[in-house]
Amino acid sequence: MNRSGMIKLIIAVIIAAVVAAALLLNGRGDGKTKAATANASCAENDSKAPLQIAALAGSAGSVPRQVAENGKYRLMYDGTKGLVHLVDKSNGAAWYSYPQNNAGISDSQSAVVQNPIVIRYTQGAKPTQTYPQKEAGTATPSLIDGGGVRIDYALTSIGMHFTMEYRLAGDGLEVKVPYDSIREANGCRLVSLEPLPYFDAANPADNGYLFVPDGSGAIIRFKEKHLEYFDRYYQNIYGGDFAFNTKTKETVLKNPKEDVFSSPRESIAMPVFGIKRGTQGFAGIVTAGDHDAKIIASPSGYQNIGLYRSSVEFTYRNDDVIFIGDSGEIPMYQGKLIEGDRAVRYVPLLGAGNDYVGMAQAYRGYLTTERGVKPVTPERAAMQLQLIGGVVRDEIIGSTYMPMTTFEQAREIVDSFAAKGVDAIELTLEGWSDGGAYGKQPKHFPIAGKLGGTSSLERLAQFAKSKGIRLYLDANYVKPYADSGAFKEAKDVIRNLNREPMLVRQPNLATLQQQKGMRHYLLKPLAALSKLEDELNRYTGLGIDGLRMDYMGDLLYSDQDVSAPYSRGQTIGSWTAALDAVRKQVGGTAVQYGFAYTLGHTNRIDNAPLDSSHFIFEDETVPFYQAVVRGLLPYTGNPGNLRDDGSKSFLRMIEYGAMPSYRLSYANSSELARTPLDNVVSSDYRDWLAPAAEEYRKAAEALGQVANQPIVEHERIDSDLYRTKYGNGVDIYVNYGTGAKQAGGVRIEAGGFAVRKGGAGK
Repeated sequence: MNRSGMIKLIIAVIIAAVVAAALLLNGRGDGKTKAATANASCAENDSKAPLQIAALAGSAGSVPRQVAENGKYRLMYDGTKGLVHLVDKSNGAAWYSYPQNNAGISDSQSAVVQNPIVIRYTQGAKPTQTYPQKEAGTATPSLIDGGGVRIDYALTSIGMHFTMEYRLAGDGLEVKVPYDSIREANGCRLVSLEPLPYFDAANPADNGYLFVPDGSGAIIRFKEKHLEYFDRYYQNIYGGDFAFNTKTKETVLKNPKEDVFSSPRESIAMPVFGIKRGTQGFAGIVTAGDHDAKIIASPSGYQNIGLYRSSVEFTYRNDDVIFIGDSGEIPMYQGKLIEGDRAVRYVPLLGAGNDYVGMAQAYRGYLTTERGVKPVTPERAAMQLQLIGGVVRDEIIGSTYMPMTTFEQAREIVDSFAAKGVDAIELTLEGWSDGGAYGKQPKHFPIAGKLGGTSSLERLAQFAKSKGIRLYLDANYVKPYADSGAFKEAKDVIRNLNREPMLVRQPNLATLQQQKGMRHYLLKPLAALSKLEDELNRYTGLGIDGLRMDYMGDLLYSDQDVSAPYSRGQTIGSWTAALDAVRKQVGGTAVQYGFAYTLGHTNRIDNAPLDSSHFIFEDETVPFYQAVVRGLLPYTGNPGNLRDDGSKSFLRMIEYGAMPSYRLSYANSSELARTPLDNVVSSDYRDWLAPAAEEYRKAAEALGQVANQPIVEHERIDSDLYRTKYGNGVDIYVNYGTGAKQAGGVRIEAGGFAVRKGGAGK
């Protein structure tokens, strides 16, 4: 190493030490990091007395004590372990927070699986994992007024204090970690808490599966023999946080210029997990803190523990890597804890309702009864038609505005589809503003004159109303093009832990590396709200039916600006406030993908997840997401002209109850070369008019019979044949195979579907 390189390395090491020290000194800033329970250094954990579990007042001996009761359940507390279990009063079935059958679990692991919580903490570098019974300190239980038990943990060996509260909810057990109960000392900083990691864990010999909310949903079946897995399902609810580089992309050669993005995968749209174990199981619903949490699902054998388990891990500090020039990188954690209570509810399931559809129904019930989500029920199933308006194309010198679909041409396209029998359409226009798609966002006005201007758009809106068509405009107040000129980088965009504005690049789909062009910033949520409010009045006079709010349903991030930090939980508040404002003033909203926090604030979901990520340990993709939302609001799949496998993707839409969608233009897609939309490789509506109309006809024939009906059953009959049952008793069979099949008294042709109601098939 030359002298210059050595100097840079020394500087990097010094900065790393300073940053680490700053982290350890920078607690919550509220005086609560000074736990009075410990004086030893966080690192001095080698010699310590075992955890002392105090007796619950009024308890005698080792017999579990009832601490709460309602009409359905009894909550029992085991004072010898500081653990709980739930008992069904009607039949005695029990759900334990620790395994009852330790077969296949070593003595060293037995203590691990009988702990109520996993703790991860840091001293500024790689986090350390521990649990209460491994640490010195006390666990002090007390009864909660109204029923339940509270356990205060004071872990002196790591200077950590927190409380776990167990209460009965109407439909199960709720576990809560109050934010105000957390204290830190001795240089230890809390990273995450994972409550009840082995709740109702299953043995490999059990019949059942783990459920994970990966995209539409996936299951991991129990197996006594399987591949050796070196990883588990461990994913962020609502995707990674783009304020942290390491949460969204990977590094190569420790050079930030060589960053690559992870391979395409689905996101977690709903904060739910579960286990089906024989005739009983549960749905785990994250009721508080879902914005900063991960879902965990571990196959048996992972970390040498012979159990299948699923849980939630609550994040209190994120970490990232900060680059120091070209000489090195240092790890950095957030100085302050992410605020807010954390809670998870365990809803027991028994019998026929013990499957992924039952889990979906449990979550749906929670949404409608406790979160106030009300159904949005359109009169009939409609095809989603997205039309590309204008886009700017890069030229050798300068750029050219390309009018892909004028407002008059949009009328012509709608009439063409009507002539083909497509009589129910929801129309969304993108690139309708001056500057086209991405061009000048988050500024959306004036309306593009080259598409016809304001008067022409108003005539299109009147035309749509006369045809019974709902017209939406696409709007982006979240992720503008870096060179749009419609915002100020210094004050309007989020920053990372290094206090730099976060610049987001689009990945090249072939190499997964960052493309040099297509640079975006992420707006501060309050800035996004402000820019929306500036334009709301201008939408109301156009006669449109609503806005599709891009990125608010599929992108959640924080802002690490030290002068005005903003958490992901606060961002959810901003996104839902924006959706509510549009619904109140304009009419309706649509979002893409549809993260759970948008439910109750939107009228339609576009590009809803219809697949899983197909991780190696996942056995089957399931329509959990659809079983939650169907009948609450309409949703579509990916545009038909952009699917990889058109026929199979269409069958998946029928199986999952999604209506068709197409993203088209009047001009040929060759005009999209060298534009931000060059990934739309085939959009000429003339090429897709006939196949789209045929898909609509087939979808309307099947899904028209189950309009606004919930999914109540779903099963895989064999490797190629699936059945979906709806609330009105209609069954839809889908055959992905190459030969005809018979089921339920109906014949299902190869690559086709059949509808059955009351024994009559179509």
